Amino acid sequence: MTNRGSVVIDGYDLLAENARLAFRDVVVCGRRLNRSTARVSPEGTPHEPHDEVRDAHRKLVMPNTLTADSPVVDLAWPATGMFVGSAAGTYLDLYQGVAQKLIDEHHPALQGALAALVSAGLALRREINTDDFLALGGPLQGVKMPQDLAALGCGLVHGSFPAMGPSRVFFSNSGAEAGEAALKLAQLHAYRRFLRRHGAATWERLMRDLQIGRVTAFDGEAGAGDEPLWQDYPLFLFGCEGAFHGRTLGVLNLTWSKKAHHVGFGKLRWVRHLPFNGDVGDLTSLLDTRPITDILQAPGGAREVLAAGRVPVDLAALFAVECLQGEGGYRLADRTWLEAMARACRAHGILLGVDEVQTFGRTGELFAAEHYDVVPDILWTSKAAIVGMTFARDELVCDCHTGWHSNTSGGGKLFDVNLSHAVLDTVAHGRDPLFEGRGYLQNSRIKGEYARLRLADLSARHPEVFPDFSGLGGMWGLSVRWRDEVVRTGWRLGAKLLGCGRKGEVSRLRIVLLADVLTREIDQMCDVLDRVFAAVEAAHDND
Repeated sequence: MTNRGSVVIDGYDLLAENARLAFRDVVVCGRRLNRSTARVSPEGTPHEPHDEVRDAHRKLVMPNTLTADSPVVDLAWPATGMFVGSAAGTYLDLYQGVAQKLIDEHHPALQGALAALVSAGLALRREINTDDFLALGGPLQGVKMPQDLAALGCGLVHGSFPAMGPSRVFFSNSGAEAGEAALKLAQLHAYRRFLRRHGAATWERLMRDLQIGRVTAFDGEAGAGDEPLWQDYPLFLFGCEGAFHGRTLGVLNLTWSKKAHHVGFGKLRWVRHLPFNGDVGDLTSLLDTRPITDILQAPGGAREVLAAGRVPVDLAALFAVECLQGEGGYRLADRTWLEAMARACRAHGILLGVDEVQTFGRTGELFAAEHYDVVPDILWTSKAAIVGMTFARDELVCDCHTGWHSNTSGGGKLFDVNLSHAVLDTVAHGRDPLFEGRGYLQNSRIKGEYARLRLADLSARHPEVFPDFSGLGGMWGLSVRWRDEVVRTGWRLGAKLLGCGRKGEVSRLRIVLLADVLTREIDQMCDVLDRVFAAVEAAHDND
């Protein structure tokens, strides 16, 4: 609903918000920036004078995803909200550390968590949470332990997906690590389930059929029991075309978005990729639903089934999906497709794994999967959640033996644990007077609808360069022509932009908003994008 002089969405007057802004100056090296009054004011491309920074980096750091024209962020200038200061003026960060930042880093809850750690002398304390139990034997005001974060996280997951039942969490250091834990857990559960259903003798028969041998080097090892070790475990994982789950060798098997991710790296044999937003038959047509005992008794056995490109359902472990693909182009899953896939997984005993690494807290719900009628068996997140978290139904965790997975720093860096607790608690439970007592998820929903209105107007004004967009809350994928030019022009005019998805005639840009994003920040975003699109159109009109 719109009236002259106001924009009202769900009873909230967005433009009236501007009169309530009262942020303090952020000061770095004597330079000031205030979120209430900052304006995009570029005076040139901020990173052009920093060739020496790039040169030093290239000499010392291995190649990664940085390119010659990647931005240089000068930390000697202040940043607040969506605004970043630089020697070239003030510009907007429109990808927020690729979805790492969820609320303003100067938010009182984050600053309070930091102050509590500093006061207790624990800001730099590191322990090994997978080898030591951590406890507080005395009163330290505001300091959280890993089990406090676990209780909060598992409680939030249960609140979002009550049908998932009780869950437990594994802490790690990144989204890729969180995904690794999910894959390992799914395969381990599928193996244990196989043994419960069919027995060790049937597994041994399957191994003979597939010519997979025993490993005897660890036989008789103390504490490992009498369970045999095999050279391989043929437990299948299903992923989506266009998916990105990370670049470590395990999750790389499911990542399927760019050629550069894969050149030179070996893969598991037990992975299949399905079209994103395809048809449920893409999965079900691959499954041989006969019990493994029937398959092994049939001519050719399991080898013939695999040679035909099919998967014995008893060996199907996990279907992994992003409800909103990140690196794949900020593309939303189709509701009909995803819900049908979830039903098929349930019917065939395949675990549903949901990757929420970029989407946590950013779509107007805590988890993007809440927009769909699906219940994950395993869910993992990181980035804005600060630490890597892999949540799984309690009954799956019961299949884990001691030592199945571990790491050095996951849950053991108290700074990360406490910052994560502050972010999760604030986004889930916080209420902000600035937003008339609304929470941050509700703010994200309202501001997302406002962004949708403003982006629709921009697309109508610039259909040639900006024909389409899609998204939810604070995550938007913009379809643009001449993407490289749009990104370069954005830097020149004051917007820090980043592409996603494969490059083509029409390619995607990502827009990432904070959960506490301000109306004025969305307005300035759209104003600068208007100038960017107009400049790119003018350049091509003159061709």
